[in-house]
Amino acid sequence: MNAPSLIGFFALWHNKRSEYHADAQELATTNANIQQAFHKAKERGIYMFPRYGCRWSSERQYFTFWICPDLSSLESSMDDLERAGDFKFADSEHIIGIRVPDAEMTDEDYLVPRPDYEGLPIAFFAIWRRTEAFHRSDGQIQGTIDRNVRQVFRTARAQGVRMLGRYDCRWSSSWDYFTFWLLPSLETLEVIMERLEAVGDFWHAESRHMIGNHEPYFRLGRHLLKAK
Repeated sequence: MNAPSLIGFFALWHNKRSEYHADAQELATTNANIQQAFHKAKERGIYMFPRYGCRWSSERQYFTFWICPDLSSLESSMDDLERAGDFKFADSEHIIGIRVPDAEMTDEDYLVPRPDYEGLPIAFFAIWRRTEAFHRSDGQIQGTIDRNVRQVFRTARAQGVRMLGRYDCRWSSSWDYFTFWLLPSLETLEVIMERLEAVGDFWHAESRHMIGNHEPYFRLGRHLLKAK
């Protein structure tokens, strides 16, 4: 029997007004309960990437990415966070996908916990779906674009970009696939996007991109706390 495919989970959120009006005791209790829920999630085998700030690049405040061994572990962890009170303070969006084989978009060594993310402060999330132009184009054009895009990916990885796989989310959203990358700098990402544009990656796909920087602190109410 084949091992179950890994689950990718992307969460994007901003703080609700209720968080800013909560008293110190409620904030402390809720935060303690949330941290306990995170601890239980890790015990289930969920690998949580850091929190990334995206206030400067979107209407949201933070995002994160998790790799889960299965849907059951993710569902149980969401139940724990609900009971902990996480969602009373945050307006969040969740996207779930099943990892599909794609060696050219996967750095296997980065699918497990690592201590050296200091050199990769930028996170990039991309989700996309094929457009009518893709389905109307002939196979030769599709093949040429795919080969050129794959060459850009190989160049990006050679320059230090770490890709955490491709995930199928057609069953859980109106999109087709998503991916999550770690990068050494914004300039690196900008160059990659220019190269992808030049080879026609965006001709046949409608995409949504989120960019954030690793933040060692997070805001809870009117306080900045150090991430654990």
